[in-house]
Amino acid sequence: MRCILAFFAFFSLSAVSIDAFSQVNFSGYLKNYTVIQDAIDDGPIRIDRIYSMQNSGRFMLDMFNDNQVWQLHYEVGVDSTSKLQQLGESFMVPERQSYRLTDIRPTIGPTGKKNIVPQNLDRMNVQFQMEGGDLTIGRQAITFGSARIINPSDVFLPFDVRTLNTEYRAGIDAVRFQKPIAQLGELDMGIILGPDGKSENSAAFFQLLTNVSGSDYQFTAMRFAEQNLIGAGVQSALGVLGFWLEAAYVSGDEDYTRASVGVDYAFTERVFGMIEYHLNEAGSSNPDNYLEQLDDAAFTAGGVFLMGKNYLIPAISWQANALLSLSLQSLVNLDDSSMFLSINGNYSLSDNLYMTMGYYHFAGNDFNFSNEVPIEQQFQFGSEYGGNPDSIYMSLQYYF
Repeated sequence: MRCILAFFAFFSLSAVSIDAFSQVNFSGYLKNYTVIQDAIDDGPIRIDRIYSMQNSGRFMLDMFNDNQVWQLHYEVGVDSTSKLQQLGESFMVPERQSYRLTDIRPTIGPTGKKNIVPQNLDRMNVQFQMEGGDLTIGRQAITFGSARIINPSDVFLPFDVRTLNTEYRAGIDAVRFQKPIAQLGELDMGIILGPDGKSENSAAFFQLLTNVSGSDYQFTAMRFAEQNLIGAGVQSALGVLGFWLEAAYVSGDEDYTRASVGVDYAFTERVFGMIEYHLNEAGSSNPDNYLEQLDDAAFTAGGVFLMGKNYLIPAISWQANALLSLSLQSLVNLDDSSMFLSINGNYSLSDNLYMTMGYYHFAGNDFNFSNEVPIEQQFQFGSEYGGNPDSIYMSLQYYF
């Protein structure tokens, strides 16, 4: 609630009224995800098939005048995901730092019920458009990187590849200045405030984007959660292939390198393919270490969500016609031979209404259990994806 009060106090102190803006846009969406998750029967873990439904609405107010843009986005929904499934997700995925100074309650009403009401104040910022550049203050989305799928230099709440709703990147609290350089370059710098503004929860970054001889280059330096990152990337062409390379080195509690390299190719006007290799030295080549490493700063604060070291990620998409598009993507852990496969199709029912159907398949060794070792060692990953249940989903999305 403090976030909302602070925003409207700022709004009032600036003596801004709706009439002062030359353009006011109110838009949003309503989305429904119906998910069927396969049963789990793996040692002591036995969970029946799960049927869940996630409904959300995003309401977006954007106001413009000659030199300011005000933005307020709020999302609320109803989630019928079972408590067992929520516990499983929280166990498999580390609790990540929010990079928000303060926040509203994540849910409305009581928690611990089958039906919960999540809410998210996702954008709350003002941008001052000045002669020298743009200054944005408040909750906003900030991304980094040159790679297509996994960005090594992107540490502020990137999406896990298994996330269903990835339309809007989660907002973080920041003061950011972006200055254009020449026609295609930009100087981007800022301060990000985490919980209570403490240095161990916060970050600062500097990024230079430029274009040389038709190739885009990106250089990044940042300090986050008392870790240091230096990164660079390039997007270019290799003959008829699109090409990208991005790498980042992190030093601090642990030193590690992450890198992504890949190519893409348009087979026809409607068929487009890509393949990316990702190196993740923050992970491990031994599944026995997966559970322990989830507490590392790379996973809790550094945007790392892959547990292995070496990955191959092929993807292909087909625009079947003006209304229907199909895509297939696989993420293969080369160290433990497990795989995550996603297939989805998107169909336009009307100008504002869309339907999506998808299938998630996981392959690999299941979890390992032993009663002959200390209790903290009884559970071990057999592979990164082998213990995940397959699922299918259908989604309806209405935009207004």
